[in-house]
Amino acid sequence: MKVALLNPPWKRPGHYGVRAGSRWPHFMENGNRYMPFPFYLGYAAALLEPEGFEVAIFDGCATKENDDSYLHNVTSFAPDFIVQENATASIETDLQWAKSIKEKTSAFLLMTGHHVNQMSDGLEKHAFLDALAGGEWEYTVLEAAQRIRDKKNLQGLQGLIHRHGPGGSIVHEPRRPNIEPLDQLPFPHRSTLDMSLYYDNPGDLPSPSLQLHGSRGCPYTCNFCVWPQVVYKDHRYRVFSAKYMADEIEQMFRHDPFPYKSYYFDDDTWNIGNRRLSDFADEIISRGLEQIPWGAMCRADTLKKSVLEKLRKAGLHAVKYGVESGNQKIVDDCGKRLNLQVLRDTVAFTHDLGIKTHLTFSFGLIGETRKTMQETLDLALELNPHTVQFSISTPFPGTEFYEYARERNLLMTTDFSAYDGLSQCVVRADRVSAQELEDFLRHAYETWRKHEARRKGFLRRVLKNPVASLKLAMANPKQAKQYLAGFITRS
Repeated sequence: MKVALLNPPWKRPGHYGVRAGSRWPHFMENGNRYMPFPFYLGYAAALLEPEGFEVAIFDGCATKENDDSYLHNVTSFAPDFIVQENATASIETDLQWAKSIKEKTSAFLLMTGHHVNQMSDGLEKHAFLDALAGGEWEYTVLEAAQRIRDKKNLQGLQGLIHRHGPGGSIVHEPRRPNIEPLDQLPFPHRSTLDMSLYYDNPGDLPSPSLQLHGSRGCPYTCNFCVWPQVVYKDHRYRVFSAKYMADEIEQMFRHDPFPYKSYYFDDDTWNIGNRRLSDFADEIISRGLEQIPWGAMCRADTLKKSVLEKLRKAGLHAVKYGVESGNQKIVDDCGKRLNLQVLRDTVAFTHDLGIKTHLTFSFGLIGETRKTMQETLDLALELNPHTVQFSISTPFPGTEFYEYARERNLLMTTDFSAYDGLSQCVVRADRVSAQELEDFLRHAYETWRKHEARRKGFLRRVLKNPVASLKLAMANPKQAKQYLAGFITRS
């Protein structure tokens, strides 16, 4: 039996979509390289293969192929069972793809993804959908494939919404518990994918780079974050063991023919658990893998400095720290629980270790004003990371942030195609208009580009004329220290 796992193309003029594998599905401008690995499709495929299923993942977002080519490739595979991932921002495109593919293949079509939780009437409205699976859906897909192959009905299959009986009544089965322990999962399937297409390389990690998961979930309570609230429906933090993570890295770098040059952990929050991460560093060093540069998505307040130093010795080259706002009250009120003074200290220490940082900021959270937006931009300039990301806070359905905005009539639209946070605002802040948020996002990036130009110009002067640069540094020591710190983490 053939199983096709799909992440269909998603485009608009001048942009390509990022869906599967991303906590924040959105559009990127053509010419960028960012593309996350489709983790859930990969884990599901890896569960199916040992059970005798012929599997293939068709990642049209990564290949950026045209619609006709993608449809031809999927139908040529002649699947019996199709698993298609969706997202809120792409749901209308996703449904169009499902309809077209169903008409061409007649295969059993199961739609998955975090927007499934908003599709309680999805099967009533869309006859081309055979079933829906939300939450952590890998084992739901495996069990559904087994039952379809063995010609058994789907009654009682946890995690599934499906049709049952002669009248085709809609059955909502109980939610499937989240996977625990995570070490029971096989390493994700990658063999039918072009791994050179996947790019998430903070700190200029060398390409090609292997994307990994080291955990699922997050114990923090950010009111805007989709995965804990919508997918996991709890704030439990579940981890892959230090040995599992090291085993996957060793297998991919020593036994897989693909020539990876770095790796990156794209977790909700990778760096929780000092003991486990210290053990991970020991595993990497004991296996002689510490020369491979790597990065991780982290918080700035969860590790002892001694453990961060140890991870640096194990090859840690870059980290992403989520900041959100430069105003402490906004950070507290959104549920992030991050002390900004601790953030400042951690970022400085990270730079001192020679680890590059990518910091993420968001405009439009609860309590935002023109003053607090400027505080956020000022903090970004002060911290002087290697790279930054600014975005507009987007209230996805199923989150506390969405309910807050809906109850106060702050939502500008319920057209989910606008919910990508790239440049279009779909919600008014309490005291800032949507237009002001969009304008400030552009201003923030323009300011950062000017900052980057000044920083690079200063460093060029240092290299060209150290004596004159010393005089300049004495005249403005704070700026000089900031720019030189940037030089250290870039060298």
